[in-house]
Amino acid sequence: MIKSMTGFGRAEEITDDYKLSVEIKSVNHRYLDLNIKMPRRFFPFEAEIRNIIKKYVSRGKVDLFINYLDFKDKASG
Repeated sequence: MIKSMTGFGRAEEITDDYKLSVEIKSVNHRYLDLNIKMPRRFFPFEAEIRNIIKKYVSRGKVDLFINYLDFKDKASG
């Protein structure tokens, strides 16, 4: 079975309270090089996020982007 290290995926969830979007892209690389860009509010979950990705990816340059927009914060401000 051929497995490619090049890929792209995007998911988005919108509720009345927030909008969450996650984007992941990968390219060929000899070792696993994982870069995560996310809001500060998600920093406590970084180790868990890394472990989840490592379950599925063993090598390649992987960029993960997490964006979060809290609609309640804008309404109160």
